Amino acid sequence: MHMKHLLLLPFVLLFFGCELMYEPLQQGKVTHVAIGLNYRGTNVNPLSGTINDAREQEQAFGLLFAQRIHNSYLMLQEGSGDGSYDNLASPLLPTKEKVVDLLEALVSEQQEQDLLIITYSGHGMEDGSWVLAPDNASGTIFLDATNLDPSLLFSVDELFALIAPSVGNTLLIIDSCYAGNFVQESGSSVSLIDPKHILWDAYKTYFGEGTYENKVFVMAATTADNTSKEPYSGTHIHGYFTEALLAGLGWDEETQSLVATPITVSMDGLYHYILENQRIGLSIRDAGVYQHPTINGGALDLVLRQEEN
Repeated sequence: MHMKHLLLLPFVLLFFGCELMYEPLQQGKVTHVAIGLNYRGTNVNPLSGTINDAREQEQAFGLLFAQRIHNSYLMLQEGSGDGSYDNLASPLLPTKEKVVDLLEALVSEQQEQDLLIITYSGHGMEDGSWVLAPDNASGTIFLDATNLDPSLLFSVDELFALIAPSVGNTLLIIDSCYAGNFVQESGSSVSLIDPKHILWDAYKTYFGEGTYENKVFVMAATTADNTSKEPYSGTHIHGYFTEALLAGLGWDEETQSLVATPITVSMDGLYHYILENQRIGLSIRDAGVYQHPTINGGALDLVLRQEEN
């Protein structure tokens, strides 16, 4: 993990003269749980890019960490165009029970130097909750015209409580509506979207009494009060956020491989790449349809890979 760089740091360092960087942690095991649901065969609106999101993130991260011990779990609800639901017998169908059981097991096995990556592409509720797969062949998600089955919802609090016992690092990458609910302010977090009193906030973040022990890093497709979008048509669709994220990793759609991965891949680097390359406006001033990715702030930047020159 590296400390984040701010434009104001040269000014601050004139007074404090310290090096805001930690030595990288020993490289341990990487585990990736990629969750994607297209909701075909259910009674909610289907999504077109989510399965591509999950599959290609699973492949891309597998190649990115090819030199490390790496395990991945691809949890898909992939209903077909003819209205059929999915294979209920699949141990990786992303029902809430199966997602919770898998994550609990992985968290309990983590060592301090390990990294758990959880990616989610699917529907999100206004409070950020994920809409997971039904465990019945009818694919019933809406119980009636207005009410979802609450047993299918995986909330922000539930996910954070589940990963809280982890002694390693956790990276959440979420492409769903209202995903910014997962980006929670803390004593060591400064908003990267609309910073207020930035000098004072940064001073408190770097030199206050807050700790840097939070090992959960989050990057979300949009803010807590906005939706996440995907193209209405196309031959190979991704969510706009995930499309840019994959490109930032060096992913090539045609060859389905990493071809131009930066020497250093970090959360901050990916975030800024997405802001510069996402194919949808970042604010309502730029376009009638927009979304702005969010990321947890603070002093630490999670470095995923760093090659020697």
